[in-house]
Parts: sequence; C-alpha cells; structure tokens
Amino acid sequence: MTTLTYQFEQKRLDNMQWSDGSKLSGITALANDEKGRIRKQPLFYLETVSVDSYEDDIYFVNNTDETLSWVAPFKPCRNIKEARAKLGDTSDENLRKVTLYSDGMDSVYQDVLHKQGVRIGSTHMMYDSDAMVQWFIHVPYKGPDTHYAIWQFNVVEKGGIRGIYPLLWDDFSKPLHMVSCDCLSERADMPIEASIYEERCAMLKRLIRSFGVSNAIFILAINDVLYRYGVGWSAPYSESDIQAQDIAMKLTEQKPENAEAVKAIVQAVYDFWFNEGFAKNISMQACEELLSLYQAQTANQSTL
Repeated sequence: MTTLTYQFEQKRLDNMQWSDGSKLSGITALANDEKGRIRKQPLFYLETVSVDSYEDDIYFVNNTDETLSWVAPFKPCRNIKEARAKLGDTSDENLRKVTLYSDGMDSVYQDVLHKQGVRIGSTHMMYDSDAMVQWFIHVPYKGPDTHYAIWQFNVVEKGGIRGIYPLLWDDFSKPLHMVSCDCLSERADMPIEASIYEERCAMLKRLIRSFGVSNAIFILAINDVLYRYGVGWSAPYSESDIQAQDIAMKLTEQKPENAEAVKAIVQAVYDFWFNEGFAKNISMQACEELLSLYQAQTANQSTL
C-alpha cells in the first residue's frame, strides 16, 4: 500500500553536544532571551550541519536522558478525516490516505538515543532565502504532569534555520521564537502514532479480505477511536479488532441517534467479551466520534 515519490535518506549523528547557545541562529539571538538561554538546557533542539557551501542538513537532537521510541518529522493524524480520507470511498487513492502515513514512513526514526541527532530535512541558502519554511515534528515524551505525552513542534522561519534552534527548554517552557510546542496528553488530542503503522496496515488488509473495502475502512476507523481513548483496556492496536467489528455491526443494526445510545452499544459489546462493566468509563467524546462515523458511513452508503 505504500507509494513513495522519492526516497528519504535517513542519517544519524551520535554524541551531539548542546553549546549553551553560542551558535543560536536568527531570531533566537534576541537579547531578551539571552539570560534564559544561558540558564536553561533544551530537551530537544534542531541543529544544522553543512553539506556544502549552499546546503545544510537539519538534525533533530534528543537532548533528554531517555531513548525516544520514535521521532516523526511530520504531523500525525488523529483519525482518517484529518488524513482527508473518506468512509465509503473504495478507490486506491482513498485507501492510501486511510493508512495515514504511507508517504512519510521512510522519514520516521525508531529508538533515537540520548545526544543523538536524526536528519529530518535540509535547507538551501539560495532557494529557501525568501521562503517561509515550516517543519512539524512529533515525539513521545512525558509532560510536566504526565507519565506519557506526545510533543508537537511547529517551526516556521523565513529562509530556514541556521546553527542551533531550541524546541523546548528543560523546564518545559517554550522558546520565544517557537510558533508552537504543544504537549498532547488528553486522549481526544492524541494522534495515531506512526509506530503502529505496520500493525494498522496489516489489520486493514485482513478486514478487506473479510468484509470488503468500504466496511473495512469503517471498522478500522472505529478501532482508531477505541485505541486512542483506551476503551476497555490498554491493549495493542490489533487486539480490539473483534470489538470494533461487533460495534460496527450493532451500529448498523440498531441505528443509534445520539451518543448515549452509542455508549450503550459499546458497553454491551465489551460486557459480552469481558466482564460486565468493563468499558463503563468510556468517554462521551469517544461516543460522539463513533456516532459521527456511523452517520458518515450511513450517508455514504445511501448515495451509492
């Protein structure tokens, strides 16, 4: 299912050292940020490494004491809607969108070590000089008050960046030059991690063989909701597919009109497969998302 127009070249550099801001570039050299820069260390930063007289490679550096399980230099999606995929569309192009990250998986890094830099792109002194250049970077790392979070960095600079570019300080404060660095810790905000791409694609293939393309996409979208909200338990992505199939069937049969009715369906499915009340704490926001999926699936089928 993966279709690539080019091959991204992964590169890693070990033992990269933060230099207390001596090589900070562009807007990061603002005087009113100088004291804070000297006092702080970044948890993550970007650094440019010269390729030739005109081009620099850009590296994301893990300056924490932990290994990052993955680094994605793009913006992950919460659901197929954010990937601009559609329920009921059985085209190859829509299937590619449903997989979420088929065009970006070659740029995802696994197990990024302490002090290790990974190449996320490049910048050209001439070609990028007048352009607003943007990078999205996502990494899993605990938040200030959480055991797990996903940090979303949005970097925008005219002409790209030069030197060293902090993304997040070690007190979890945002550098002044950053457009945004958001800590995603709520279930509703969490994207589908790129780390489960292969697992998710394998599930989609199995569902297509059993239920056809349209129904497979519907069930997969339901499973996305179950996974993101941790409905019932914290399980691997592929271990709630049976419940997703049952929920899809019951939604179609019972035709719920509100989120409360959807919640009753989900609870009944989990009561059947596990202990009674196993999914009693399901989020109403998750039920709203499931209701929207059912309504979209019904609307698309009625137009066929």
